[in-house]
Amino acid sequence: MNEKLVAILILVALAKPVLAGNSDRTITAVRVDPPIVLDGFVNEPEWQRAPPALDFTQFDPVEGALPTEVTSVRILYDDHALYVGVICYDARPGEVVPQLTRRDRTSEADRFTVQIDSYHDHQTAFVFSTNVSGVQSDGVLSQDGNVYDITWDAVWNVKTRWYIDGWSAEFEIPFNAIRFSPQRGESYEWGINFRRYISRKHETVEWVIVPRTEKLQIPHWGHVQGIKDISPPLNLSLIPYLSGTSMFESSTGGVPARSSHEALAGLDLKYGLTRDFTLDATFNPDFGQVEVDQAVLNLTVFETRFPEKRPFFVEGAQVFAFGTSVDNTSLPLFFSRRIGKRPSLAFSVAPPPGGSIEENPLVTTIIGAAKVTGHSGSGLSVGVLTAATDREKAVIRDSQGNRSEVMTEPEGSYNVVRIKQDMKGNSWFGGMATFASRAHTLPAFSGGFDWNLRFSQGTYTLDGFIAGAHSSATVTKRDGLAGKILFSKIRAEHWLYTLSYDFYTRYFNSNDLGFFAQPHDHGGYVQLGYRETQASGILRRYSFSVVPEARWNWDRVQTLGLIDATWSADYTNFWNTVLEYKLNLRAHDDAERGIIGIYRRPSSHSIIASIRTDERRNVIASLTTEYDFDEKKRRTFSTFLSLTLRPASWMELTPLAYYERTRNLETGVFSGGRIVSVSYAGGLYSLFAQRDLDELDVAMRGIITFTRTLSLQFYSQVLLARGKYDDYKLLLSSRQFVQQVAPSPGYDFNQIVFNANLLLRWEYLPGSTLYLVWTQGRFDNVGDYSRPFGTRLQDAFKLPHEDVLLLKVSYWLPL
Repeated sequence: MNEKLVAILILVALAKPVLAGNSDRTITAVRVDPPIVLDGFVNEPEWQRAPPALDFTQFDPVEGALPTEVTSVRILYDDHALYVGVICYDARPGEVVPQLTRRDRTSEADRFTVQIDSYHDHQTAFVFSTNVSGVQSDGVLSQDGNVYDITWDAVWNVKTRWYIDGWSAEFEIPFNAIRFSPQRGESYEWGINFRRYISRKHETVEWVIVPRTEKLQIPHWGHVQGIKDISPPLNLSLIPYLSGTSMFESSTGGVPARSSHEALAGLDLKYGLTRDFTLDATFNPDFGQVEVDQAVLNLTVFETRFPEKRPFFVEGAQVFAFGTSVDNTSLPLFFSRRIGKRPSLAFSVAPPPGGSIEENPLVTTIIGAAKVTGHSGSGLSVGVLTAATDREKAVIRDSQGNRSEVMTEPEGSYNVVRIKQDMKGNSWFGGMATFASRAHTLPAFSGGFDWNLRFSQGTYTLDGFIAGAHSSATVTKRDGLAGKILFSKIRAEHWLYTLSYDFYTRYFNSNDLGFFAQPHDHGGYVQLGYRETQASGILRRYSFSVVPEARWNWDRVQTLGLIDATWSADYTNFWNTVLEYKLNLRAHDDAERGIIGIYRRPSSHSIIASIRTDERRNVIASLTTEYDFDEKKRRTFSTFLSLTLRPASWMELTPLAYYERTRNLETGVFSGGRIVSVSYAGGLYSLFAQRDLDELDVAMRGIITFTRTLSLQFYSQVLLARGKYDDYKLLLSSRQFVQQVAPSPGYDFNQIVFNANLLLRWEYLPGSTLYLVWTQGRFDNVGDYSRPFGTRLQDAFKLPHEDVLLLKVSYWLPL
């Protein structure tokens, strides 16, 4: 009797699916010697010695139903690697959906995923996935399986094959790609789960299904047994690199065009200090970002947070997360982009009359960085990171040709320590400390404790943190505290709720090495939600929630009063809609938002609607529209459209467009990163006006994939924004103004930003990569609001520009 027939009989015989809680399900791994030949065919005699896992259950579209296709999984191992062989049977193999794309990109294709909790801590896991085209994806699950970090990369291999009954795959996962504690004299037991996705049916099946009503994922997986007489490898690998960078700046304002060229060599090192802890170090690193940040219009006093993209800091970033809770918020005491940031005084450099700026570095050079991360057998997680940055100088030439240097960033040292101890019931308690020191400035410290405590078999959680910071700011008061406490029911069939309170004292500032960009205030919210995961009719599932929230400053002035109601639904045609209504009650802006004194904001209403079409199609659309209005006759309309186009299985294009139109907004006049202040009657007051705003942001992302290891990515963006201020006035009190003559020149603006990025990526050997990158940036701002977007768009390619060309080659050298 063949395997497929056996599997069908098993499925028919199943009276009920294996749901969360039945985590006693096991699969046995069998030792092989010599190792199998990795070719994608699961037909060697060794595979037949391993018992198969056959009984999968639907997770989607019908949770708990029997799968429509048969899946078989077997596991082998030797001294060096774990091998997973999977056969994805399909009654219509010609309809299996392929897609060729770059590693770690989500693809709409048939795929199979292996998830391994090798620490067996029920909180973290390593993920290895392939689609039918053999495109690899890997990452790390944390927070019980609710947070996925796809930026983690390991060196492993997989081969796939099509054949008459479907497709198959062979995974080779070296033991140095995962982490586990040594087990002496006994066999290892690791958590494991398998997931298969059938694209044309939008069907996901799992070996052990964890229902959507379960917040905890990893604790309910099955286990792999039978692995013994192996040890965690004390691996050592080196990745030397060579890079060359050329920068070109076009002439502007009478300053002639200039160019610069730089060649670098450096080394990355990974070394297993013990069976539990690994050292990552980098010497003379090339930390230039190969992908540009998206340009945004920021008309607030708060800093915009851009994501980290540098591999050294991206890998293992979840270890250094602090204050994370089930509402997906955190307090970033460590924000890695502070290391190697743009020099603090770079914008203040100005040439003397008749002179010029010859050099003005855009980033701070990182001399070296190192981190130690790991997880002990007792459940202790540790992360230690240190980095040193060099002194940066701008070079200025005066009218006589004399050169001089101006320091724009002093030498710096940055250090982080993070520990977290697992506890019973999938709970944990942790601590963190940071220290930043720069020459000629005061040192800065921050630290705190955080926790995640689970009760009643994971039904309830008590999350929170308490933290303090001592900043380097040259002010009298440099110390502050922050804290949060959250209680939530996270496991239920229908009704869920959350109660949360947090605070940030007046002088809390963790920005020397962290990220804090919000008011110093306190407040909380209550969330009540209802969900139906197995709906009927045209609905597959839906949810509804109501969230009242209120906040106050430390003078007992209310700064936020909000009621938010949201409805979300998934349909049987695999479309999704979201409807949201927000009522902002009258509240106040204060000094935390850049205001001198107090300003009472009018009450306002927001209506938001979004729709997303079936993600299996070659054309996917997502549309979000919002309409806002307040009691002072402000009106805002905005819409965001995203399309995904797949003209071929090896090409994907994503055009994006955002448009916003605001009329008659009463607001502070914003210029140079702050709200303008004006002297009046012996005092200083904030300047207000009625602002009209138009914004158009158009972008295009795309990827062409030539092979599994060779791809070309591109990104371009044009951001157009113009604002006009009328009816100027000074804010005397929360509701009292005095009219002000329009200043000359005014504060109207008409901005254009153009960014372009082209990235050729070739993984010519496992772990070894060649990058060829081109980026271009253009920017212009004039005060003429009347110039329409069409004219400004024509100006884009006439503007001065800066081009960067980068070639980088790295080579993975395992020792």
